Amino acid sequence: MNKLVKHGYLFLLPSLLVVVAGAVVFFVLGFNTGIDFSSGLSEQIQIAPVGMRVSYEGSDTAVLSTQGGDLRVTVRGASGVSVTDFPSSLYPTVSELASALSSVPGVKAESVRGELESQALVSGALFPLTLSAEKTGVNFATPTADVRTEDVRSALSEMDGLNVQTSGERNDGIFQIKVKVGEGETQQSLEEDIRRALAPIAAADEIVILQSDFVGPKFSSTLLSSSLRAVLIAVVLILIYIWIRFRFAYALSSIIALVHDVIMMFAFILIFRLEVSSTTIAAVLTIIGYSLNNTIVIFDRVRENVLQLKGGDVDDLIVLSIRESLTRTVITSLTTLFAVIPLAILSTGSIRLFAINLIWGVIVGTYSSNCIAPYFLHLLHKVDPIDRVKEKKEEDSYHIGDAYV
Repeated sequence: MNKLVKHGYLFLLPSLLVVVAGAVVFFVLGFNTGIDFSSGLSEQIQIAPVGMRVSYEGSDTAVLSTQGGDLRVTVRGASGVSVTDFPSSLYPTVSELASALSSVPGVKAESVRGELESQALVSGALFPLTLSAEKTGVNFATPTADVRTEDVRSALSEMDGLNVQTSGERNDGIFQIKVKVGEGETQQSLEEDIRRALAPIAAADEIVILQSDFVGPKFSSTLLSSSLRAVLIAVVLILIYIWIRFRFAYALSSIIALVHDVIMMFAFILIFRLEVSSTTIAAVLTIIGYSLNNTIVIFDRVRENVLQLKGGDVDDLIVLSIRESLTRTVITSLTTLFAVIPLAILSTGSIRLFAINLIWGVIVGTYSSNCIAPYFLHLLHKVDPIDRVKEKKEEDSYHIGDAYV
């Protein structure tokens, strides 16, 4: 039975293959860092034609907003507040919607692409929109977008650190654009550069900004150092805690398993070109806690078996402890995966990235707790025997379960 831990180095081979693959990708391509750590602009845009143009010539304040995907006009003045909703169910096309909007005193709406569906309204960062005498375009998505990811990437090819991805369905015309910030550049200047570069494939009023995030170089460097410090502090505190509660052999074995998990997570991120951001650090810290919990459960079982079955072979006791904890470990891992997998499939953005990292982390953490940590405990037992008990404290250690084990 004890061959399972004596030959535990075989469990390191799959990990080694993943790490080597990740190292190759790192030296060739490096990390796909988000703007959190590399500084720059992350902008989600949608290319959608202008369906109608709206203006307001009254003396009051008129605001065009959305309510559940439908348009709403709010007019505020000395006489009070007037709110008018325009449900897409009542006005299914843009031409019908424009005619209805024009019924509001002072509001003028002219149809540009009257055949478009009003429910395909694209609001973006423009809304809520304060209307004025100047005509403002309102965008509506088309059933099939003509612009491809390759077109956007080609148009922006001269921008530093460019990364373009399609968001949502392919025909939605939604793109996630990331560029690095240059010397003296601001969020506004980068947004204007992107809009100008996209001019050959889309008019300026057809580009709707859905979301825009900007991180400057100083903030990104501070965030990176703080994140690395957080991971290091967590590992050190864990080492101290386990050292106090168990023996040093347990503590060092646990830390080696945790380092294994962190390296494996970053190798996975490198291989699949996932974005490294503050969300990644959150996933790493979560997995450190999850994996440590599994490891402590097994090591606590090892400690109990060493006390109760004095004189037994330690390697056999380690394997026995793994087997006794296996059902609990499998159930815990599966229930966690059942909760996280739907997030990875159905969600988007940072939540989806967090879920994907968590899925891999749960798998790796379960693997290291049952295979890697016990193997290193077997090795360190030769240096710091875990079955060596101080005779006069033996009874107390059994009942209290403190550091005398």
